[in-house]
Amino acid sequence: MKKLIFGKCYSFSGTAEHEVWLAECLALYADAGHREAQVEVCISKDVSSDAPLAINPRFHRKLEDGMLTSFPAVDVTWRWGKNGCLMVDAVFKMRDGIKHRVKKLLSMEYATDVEYFEQILHEFVLVPSTYFFNDLAPVHASCMTVDGAACLLAGTGGAGKSAAMLAMRSNDRVGFVCDDIAIMSATPSSRSVVHANMAWPKIYGYDCFGNELGDLILEGRGWVDRTHFRVKNWIDPAIVRRKIRPDHLYREIEPVAAPASRLYYVVREGISDISLSNLGADSAVEMTVAVVGAEYSIFHDHLHWEKYNALATGRTAMLTMDEVVANWRAVLAECLSQIACFKLSVPFDMDHAMYRRRMVDILMGEVTNP
Repeated sequence: MKKLIFGKCYSFSGTAEHEVWLAECLALYADAGHREAQVEVCISKDVSSDAPLAINPRFHRKLEDGMLTSFPAVDVTWRWGKNGCLMVDAVFKMRDGIKHRVKKLLSMEYATDVEYFEQILHEFVLVPSTYFFNDLAPVHASCMTVDGAACLLAGTGGAGKSAAMLAMRSNDRVGFVCDDIAIMSATPSSRSVVHANMAWPKIYGYDCFGNELGDLILEGRGWVDRTHFRVKNWIDPAIVRRKIRPDHLYREIEPVAAPASRLYYVVREGISDISLSNLGADSAVEMTVAVVGAEYSIFHDHLHWEKYNALATGRTAMLTMDEVVANWRAVLAECLSQIACFKLSVPFDMDHAMYRRRMVDILMGEVTNP
């Protein structure tokens, strides 16, 4: 299976069970046809048997031709092929047994196997794979198209990015690009684009107040799943959520990329009313680097360990965080200098329904540049 993801040709392979899950998780990406693969992802059952040069700490292995990054849910080996293709082997640690069932009941999500697989695939394989290419940079942002032009809503976790997106999901002028991590690049003609990220949106209990989302995300789920959601939602709407495929949530889906037009940084501040102000591209770049650096620290730790192990063994690191951040700054400086950037200041205690209404006006262009 070949898919066009983040502007690159990805090739996927795995067991029969994995092939079924891959087909479901990657269905919304455009087919890559007969293009030569730039990233080959193999879902396998066995971790690399290559003798490591160093293991420091026990979660990271420095290999002769790459590195192995171990996470609680998946072990991922990264190598460069002879033809310049990024070779990725992922061993998923699928959940089973009574301990898993108990953890599932206590979790925020009563996730199915395919939902669990999809999240791990995007968070620990697909998004990190972009770090190895010097023409891509991530933004911690939700993104939609408004009349075909990409509008990014960036900020820290909990700032209200997804809530604003959900308030616009039924509008005919709006299309889905991504929910959490946007991947940006500049075209050869120096046009900024946002690549589609079809990771499934996460819907929290508080997103379901006053609309039909609760029924939508629980449709087709079993009684234990439904009860789990309703009980936890009654206790605290912030401690329960469900994932859903983007095409089950939004009318229009952008499967490849969209030209970037606007970036809003949502910032919670001690103010009395929501306000919009201009944001310089340089500040937007540094804010992006800071937020992504914090949000993806679990993978960034491995790049620091890779550098440490390379220094300790007198080898060259496959990739370091220093290289990644330098590349991000270069790509983002080019991309964000071409679009309008704003800071969207929001009061700490603003009513959620009011916030959604005001954000719709702003994002749909009803509130113009100050």
